Amino acid sequence: MSKLFVVGIGPGGLNHMTLEAREAIERAEVVVGYQTYLEFIEPLLQGKEVVSSGMMREVERCSQALSIAASGKRVALVSSGDAGI
Repeated sequence: MSKLFVVGIGPGGLNHMTLEAREAIERAEVVVGYQTYLEFIEPLLQGKEVVSSGMMREVERCSQALSIAASGKRVALVSSGDAGI
């Protein structure tokens, strides 16, 4: 079943993430994000399809995440900080 999680990873590093953020990434089949942020959470990415891009590609990342989710996959779109802000 397709699903899109928008996940804020806090200020960086696994020890700053909420339990809900970790669970969303664990449930995802595909993780999309800025390369540097994905490096912060690398241990959580084992066995997942990862789509990364460079700085200033926010619109592209969002479009990719939506497209992948529309194809029927569970996707986590990773951002820094609080995804709600």
